[in-house]
Amino acid sequence: MRRILNATTGTGGGQGRAPGSPSLDAPALDAIAAYDLVAPGYAELSERRRAYLDAVDAEISLRVPKGAASLIDVGAGDGRRALQIAKQAGIPQVVLVEPSEGMRQLIPAGVEVWDERMEALREVGREFDVVLCLWNVLGHVPSRELRVAALRNLGRMCSAGGLVFLDVINRYNVAECGVGAVLRRFLSSHGGDVPVTWRTDAGEVETRGHVFTAREMEKLFGEAGLSVVERLVLNYRTGRRETRSLAGNLLYVLKVEKR
Repeated sequence: MRRILNATTGTGGGQGRAPGSPSLDAPALDAIAAYDLVAPGYAELSERRRAYLDAVDAEISLRVPKGAASLIDVGAGDGRRALQIAKQAGIPQVVLVEPSEGMRQLIPAGVEVWDERMEALREVGREFDVVLCLWNVLGHVPSRELRVAALRNLGRMCSAGGLVFLDVINRYNVAECGVGAVLRRFLSSHGGDVPVTWRTDAGEVETRGHVFTAREMEKLFGEAGLSVVERLVLNYRTGRRETRSLAGNLLYVLKVEKR
């Protein structure tokens, strides 16, 4: 049986996509409500970024700590990626955290699922050797203060010797967005807050999100008590490793600074 833990506060994750055209001042759904609507087309959306998602998963699989026995994915979506990583690494214990009811319905039966928002994860006395937070889940947390809280929760869930893997949309990804869009973002007063449009066969779903800079991430990690083991830049279309930070999204391997 699938086990569901309920939470009542916070704003949750899920995998972020590139922003669309609506104004930040226009009405938009809460991210979780948006994911409820987009769930029927989620496989279609994922397929559009398959090269990138598979590249992120491959990089993570190469870095899973030896002997890892437990994994938690915060903002797990349909759970496919976390379950595949765990299977490849031989990790027997998997927990998926997903606050969207629509997305939870896509998770296979028999998997432990928590209905929690990442900035409001409760203390349950459990730690995990691998902690995942993928596809700009952090970008659906609605304020800087709550993002720090969310990152602290990821660190709290990480075991001694464990690792946190997190990727975010790069605000200044020239290769994906073009110079003009990046310049507008640089000059914008919204500080990385962007409109998001998901286009599926069933129609468009609009919400809001946040996209990040490398410097911003370093500051957030410092406040949350996380240190960067490694940072990779991956092309958002091809998944190719890049050397320039402006050429892709940012994948971080993190550890807790002090236990």
